[in-house]
Amino acid sequence: MPEFARATELLAAGGKVLMTCHRGPDGDAFGSMVAMTALLRSRGHAQVTMYNPDLVPRHLKWMPMRKSLVHRVPKGARYDLTVVMDCGDAKLLGRDFPGSDITGKVVVLDHHASGRPFGDVFLCDPQAASVGVLVARLADRLGWPIGGDAALALYVSLVSDTGWFRHSNTNAEALRLAARLVEQHGVDPWFVSEQMTEQGSLGRCRLISAALATLEPAHDGKVMFMTVTEAMVRDAKANWDDTEGLVNYARSIRGVECGVLITPAKGGGCRVSLGSKAHIIDAGVVCLELGGGGHPGAAGCVLPGELAEVRATVDKALGVALAEAQSAQVGA
Repeated sequence: MPEFARATELLAAGGKVLMTCHRGPDGDAFGSMVAMTALLRSRGHAQVTMYNPDLVPRHLKWMPMRKSLVHRVPKGARYDLTVVMDCGDAKLLGRDFPGSDITGKVVVLDHHASGRPFGDVFLCDPQAASVGVLVARLADRLGWPIGGDAALALYVSLVSDTGWFRHSNTNAEALRLAARLVEQHGVDPWFVSEQMTEQGSLGRCRLISAALATLEPAHDGKVMFMTVTEAMVRDAKANWDDTEGLVNYARSIRGVECGVLITPAKGGGCRVSLGSKAHIIDAGVVCLELGGGGHPGAAGCVLPGELAEVRATVDKALGVALAEAQSAQVGA
């Protein structure tokens, strides 16, 4: 595709590069940032600054280069190129994202089917299991060897967005890349799993217990709502990082097509996370219509209003999605 060729040309040119992703970095976003940063730095022809206004979540703080992430663009900095990872909509970068006079050319690497293209080059492939897959493709095209840090970060990207190779986006390319990273580059799957999933706190366990008590079915059991409040986090002696992945408990119940987790959002309103089995509900499409976005199996948005109001809005949107799916089945 033309975007792929243009992206390789801009990356090959080197220079001063700003590396970033959507606000609230997750495993795919941060893993892809670290991988591309390691690749560029290994070439010796690029000065790379990793930037995001938000902190790296606790389960990723063991990763290489984490301490080099800055939360403000250095004063007076000017870049030849900005690479944006895992972002299908410019608004997900935040209102304070620098303008073109600072960023230079902007290359976006994404894999959300429900995205809104932006930047000078928008390289998006919804068939890619993670953005890390796109980074690996670019490295191969450019003939760049994948070193240890890049390999580890690519593996984190893969397991984060495929749910450890369990989600519906897991495909042969993802599995081949994972095998290559393990066999040829020495990635230890148990080490990564231990760092990401075996370091939970007692507070998280208590929060899971409290969240499970809020489970509430809707739409004949096809939808399962779950809520987490500030009081629940405080009483459990947990923190907001501990809500990572909680929506999967709602989705995992037999008969449930889509789990919903609603939590307070910074600055007001509520954050909504959808986890769908992607058989009849496309979470990405539902959240796109609500002002957010994501994948068929996992998506999110932020809505104004109190918990009850937001729940009603999401309930209505999912009802419409279920009705449309039923109508399509009847028509078929």
